[in-house]
Amino acid sequence: MSCITSRGLLNQYGSRAMRLGVRHTSFKQVALPALTSFSSNKFFSTTTILNERNRDPGLDVTGQATYPNEVPGPEGIPSRREQIKKLSSTTPDSPYDIIVIGGGATGAGVAFDAASRDGNLKVACIERGDFASETSSRSTKLIWAGIRYLATASASLLSKKLFTNPIDTVQDFAGEIKMVLSCHRERKYMTQKQRHLTNWIPIAIPFDQWHVSPAPFGHPIFGFFPILAPLVLKIYDGMSGFTCPPSYVMRKTKAKEVFPQLSDRDINYCAVFYEAQHNDSRTNLAIAMSAAEHGADISNYVEMIGTIKGEDGKVIGIKSLDRMTNKEFDIYSKKIVFAGGPFTDSYYCPKNIGLLDYNTSDGRFLFFVPWENHTLVGTTDTKGPAETLPAPPEDEVQWLLDECGKYLSKDLRVRRSDVLSAWRGWRPLAADPHAPPGTPVSRDHIISENPKTGVIFIAGGKWTTWREMAEDVVDKIVGEQGPKSKTLDLKLFGGKGYSDNLSIQLIQKHGMSNDTAHMLAKTYGDRAWEVCELSEATHLAWPRFGVPLAPNYPYISAEVRYACKEYACTIEDVLSRRTRLAYLNKDAALAAIPMVADIMTKELGWTADVKAEQIAAATKYVNSYGGRIPDNKERTLREGSYKNIEELFNAIDTDGSGFLDRTEVGELAYVLDITLSNEELTAAFNQMDQNGNDRVDLQEFEAWFNTSNDCAFYQKLSQELSLEKLKTMGGGTLLG
Repeated sequence: MSCITSRGLLNQYGSRAMRLGVRHTSFKQVALPALTSFSSNKFFSTTTILNERNRDPGLDVTGQATYPNEVPGPEGIPSRREQIKKLSSTTPDSPYDIIVIGGGATGAGVAFDAASRDGNLKVACIERGDFASETSSRSTKLIWAGIRYLATASASLLSKKLFTNPIDTVQDFAGEIKMVLSCHRERKYMTQKQRHLTNWIPIAIPFDQWHVSPAPFGHPIFGFFPILAPLVLKIYDGMSGFTCPPSYVMRKTKAKEVFPQLSDRDINYCAVFYEAQHNDSRTNLAIAMSAAEHGADISNYVEMIGTIKGEDGKVIGIKSLDRMTNKEFDIYSKKIVFAGGPFTDSYYCPKNIGLLDYNTSDGRFLFFVPWENHTLVGTTDTKGPAETLPAPPEDEVQWLLDECGKYLSKDLRVRRSDVLSAWRGWRPLAADPHAPPGTPVSRDHIISENPKTGVIFIAGGKWTTWREMAEDVVDKIVGEQGPKSKTLDLKLFGGKGYSDNLSIQLIQKHGMSNDTAHMLAKTYGDRAWEVCELSEATHLAWPRFGVPLAPNYPYISAEVRYACKEYACTIEDVLSRRTRLAYLNKDAALAAIPMVADIMTKELGWTADVKAEQIAAATKYVNSYGGRIPDNKERTLREGSYKNIEELFNAIDTDGSGFLDRTEVGELAYVLDITLSNEELTAAFNQMDQNGNDRVDLQEFEAWFNTSNDCAFYQKLSQELSLEKLKTMGGGTLLG
């Protein structure tokens, strides 16, 4: 599925049929910019033997060896080097009890659950990339309790299948309701136990008619959803034991006040309900660090490259590669768990409330969610092969933007240039490969044991149920008489000393900006104190400490130093997951690469060659996110049939502002692969900008175009776009 980010952004995700019976669904999201009143704000491939033929090419970008120095871990946590030493020290006679392959939410969760149980289980976990580097960092950022499943289950129960196949229909309905109730329980656990990582977000559903046709979810009763919504949402609240903020009705006048972009629509009312929200990659890292805190030996950038089998054909260990040093070693374990996810084999909403379109043009849900002072829009849902790089298809980006247009007043329009970042991830729909033929694909999780090798697979599920999935896996391993899970009573890494006043305390002691202090408190919990101790003076009156990584964002240089303690190995680790800059603003992330590289070089002891390789790899990876410039921009420019200079000007004016700025001219050169130094770019722009106001309008561009035949940039542009015949004739500009 796909999503977009803007200040509003764009994100993207997808799914494919994969081996071992798992289907993946891609999903995409977009981030977009916000106006003043808005938030500016397959399967198991990680566990297979990879070779040149089937290896994901994205891995060559994300994990080049850097031979890092040892960096002490966070207080109470072993360093990454210490973890590697322990992982490589097992023998057939002293194996682990459990080793987990995959360090996403599920895999790290299994390690955390097992390590925290009584009985002194010896637990290991490895991840071939960074923690949360795949699907676990590319979610909608919602810890949702399954309102769509409640609707689809009800639609199925009330269908004619109730009469033709009543037993199976009722059993399916009961199974779906059980899953929704589990989601409610797990959401309660996250919001009450992990307050340092989560918050509630209200989501409004606008209704402009009392009956919808065609009916959503394919059932006539849902045509009356605009009337039934308040009752349905109260039932939804009740399924959580009313532990969430209560749903409510927002009247027409208030709705238009809160959502001015709906001012042109004849809104009857909005139904508002609550879901939980989190920073998904940070939650994943907190789970991994919690596993380490409870004694698990866990590391990122350790890849399984083969299995070790005993005489009976059972897998007794794995062959591993530390991708940061290229050293291979064996890890022995009594049980192997594969948790590779799909790789196992305020434009749009105000600052504090989201929007839900339950009936898009193709029947999918579409969320507009405020997150990190941006707006996430998504998701799409299409089948496709799982890949490491987050590059989203342009057609799905455009679909999201088209759907956004329905929620803007006529004096506002969604521009492609409003997309600050776009990405995709992969959602597995799991089928048990060892189940009887005809077993249906599940939206819940599947746990299966290969009868020949003894390897256990966990797939499916969702972010909300990571803890439940982990508990179920370990229960299967230890049996009914084994030690029981304690995770429902445990706070994750950073949660023990967290309080609602933590950000204020950080401001008072370290002179942080309010935005930075709030971000640190809600990202690191009580570990924010450790981050602040690493912060540098700004030499300003205010804020006094916390040198920013990028203008207008709360991330600071101290986070890079602390990230190295938490096993960050690459620049991309920092920009994508330790901070979320790449997900929020691709251009800002690219601009931050040199600063991050300098800090990590000092912390990890990189050589000049390694630093250069890391900068190149990070640049390539961040450029794989979608952004303001569509992937097809070069083709569109080159294939354009320009009848006059105005058409050429409009093609370059990507944001439709009516003028060109220096950035747009530079992007034009970049897209067409025209090499220009900063000095040459400045000179070319100054030639266009005749009145010196840093804006080139159509008249200035036309004058430059017709008089700058000796300008190097003009000559290259004319050659690249075959503009030799474009000239003025009389009072108009025609193709001669």
